[in-house]
Amino acid sequence: MEAKSLDRFSQVRTPVRRVVVGADEAGMRLDRFLSQHNPGAPLALVQRWVRTGQTRIDGGRAQGGDRLEAGQEVRLPPFEARAPSRRADEAPEWAINALNSRILWRDRWLLVLDKPCGMPVHGGSGQEWGVVDALRTLLEREGGGEVPELCHRLDKETSGCLLFALDKTSARRMSAAFRSKEIEKEYWAWVAGAPRAPAGVIDQPLSKGNARGGERVMVTGGGIDSQSARTRYRVQERHARLSLLIAHPDTGRTHQIRVHLQWLGHPVIGDEKYGDPTLNRQVKRQGVARMGLHARKIGLVHPATGEKLIIEAPLDEGFNRLATLARADDGLMRPDDKANGPDSRSRYETKEDGGFRPGRGDGRRAGKTRAAKP
Repeated sequence: MEAKSLDRFSQVRTPVRRVVVGADEAGMRLDRFLSQHNPGAPLALVQRWVRTGQTRIDGGRAQGGDRLEAGQEVRLPPFEARAPSRRADEAPEWAINALNSRILWRDRWLLVLDKPCGMPVHGGSGQEWGVVDALRTLLEREGGGEVPELCHRLDKETSGCLLFALDKTSARRMSAAFRSKEIEKEYWAWVAGAPRAPAGVIDQPLSKGNARGGERVMVTGGGIDSQSARTRYRVQERHARLSLLIAHPDTGRTHQIRVHLQWLGHPVIGDEKYGDPTLNRQVKRQGVARMGLHARKIGLVHPATGEKLIIEAPLDEGFNRLATLARADDGLMRPDDKANGPDSRSRYETKEDGGFRPGRGDGRRAGKTRAAKP
């Protein structure tokens, strides 16, 4: 996969560079710093630099999510410039127009998009362009000098609120707000099965690994490569085959909600990596081809005005179609009703590599979760 995304690079290489982090770059993620100092480098290449130790902070190995401090020295590896046949920001016209119509909030400091399902945030890994490229082109055409700085990420198949800063000061303040967990994020997820408890907390560490089909994230028992991860959830609707959960991630790990819900025994509908293949096929046959995860709301304190903002992304046709399918199965049950049959964690297991397989139906549970505190 990675080789395919890098095969358009020439053999012309810039030499190794060592760049000192400036005051205006303090708090920036290392992977974003690398991309900024290597225009045109796809995310796949940046990730390979970090993974193989080609980039370092003050001589030591680092992770892509590490936050930089002013005065630190970052080693930039030799860079193979992108072939001139295509610029990184050449997103198709339809994508630029689509994003222009999906701006939920905008002023001189911030912009929030309703990202469509299926549109990648970054180019790379076989993608020639992403939301960042399309939005950058859109703002360049307006001529206001604004440069969008991505404040967080959404998976390609996840729709909803995506936050950008439009100046460096706002970017630093939003970065600090994410680190201190001052940003409130709410996700809506259609999942397999019917959870017993009306609410709960999943506090399970995650780590990355390789499995068939590429990189996967999995729940681990802890260890040197594990990262703490915590997701609060409550049941909004419970049905026979599908249920609607509202999830609040207290940490921002890769694929966190998807992996935590899989561990719980209720994987997200339409999730090709962590989901239930049989149920996914059934849903597709009924006309829904999207993943049932939507970044519904984002709450923050405005970096310039101090105003409290809560921005909401509407539900699209595909997401609402999942609701129609779920409600057609049975009468609506209230979240505080008794369990609708056995907990679906009795029917699903999690493989050692983090993948999903149907369980034996013999009452084995995929894991335990504690109830939310009142």
